[in-house]
Amino acid sequence: MKTNSLLHGAHCFFAGISLIFQPGLRRFVIVPLLINLVLFGLASWLLWHYLSTTVDSMLPSWLTWLAWLILPVFMLSVLTIVYYTFTLLANIIAAPFYGQLAKAVEARLRGLSSLDDEVTLTFKYALQMLSSELRKLCYYLLRAIPLLLLSLIPGLNVITLPLWMLFSAWFLTFEYTGYTFENHKILFAEQKRMINQSRFSSVIFGSCSLVATTIPVINLFAPAIAVAGSAKLLYERGDLD
Repeated sequence: MKTNSLLHGAHCFFAGISLIFQPGLRRFVIVPLLINLVLFGLASWLLWHYLSTTVDSMLPSWLTWLAWLILPVFMLSVLTIVYYTFTLLANIIAAPFYGQLAKAVEARLRGLSSLDDEVTLTFKYALQMLSSELRKLCYYLLRAIPLLLLSLIPGLNVITLPLWMLFSAWFLTFEYTGYTFENHKILFAEQKRMINQSRFSSVIFGSCSLVATTIPVINLFAPAIAVAGSAKLLYERGDLD
């Protein structure tokens, strides 16, 4: 089955919502959900404690006339960056479980009746998934840190924030499709090539994931939704044939 419509990325992301609650798949979401609950709780506390007391003092006096534009953009930048960072951290910790979720979702999409025979969690598998996540994190940081630093500068972030968000959206698709790709022994460089073959739908999928990470409560489930949705995305695009 090959599908590559313009809105296919968004469709697959929202399809992930129903997938993670299906019988036989819910069990792969429980541990990542607990990890996200702890980490996003910490992120929310940090935002509440520090952002509310510092944002007013960070705007230079000569830019006060643009406060109506700069402050909302700055707060959006910080909100997105903090939750995005904690998402990446949670993904590293929960990588073995997300790999199993991707495998189980694909088995369901292929109509396999016995998921237990298809999904096994081993120590070697866990190490492979963690190693892959760390490599992706290094890849991301080397490219995102310059944009990230510029996005924190009031005034300049009006220009750089959209670039950072665009790259981050693409990377989230790269991140979440990786679990399914690695289950098929498709490695780092080949993953990037295949993602870029359908760049628009990949960015749309990643944009949905990025927005979901900034919404309280929904961000607890967003990674699992994206993992399930990305397995559907690759399956329906024919990338796993």
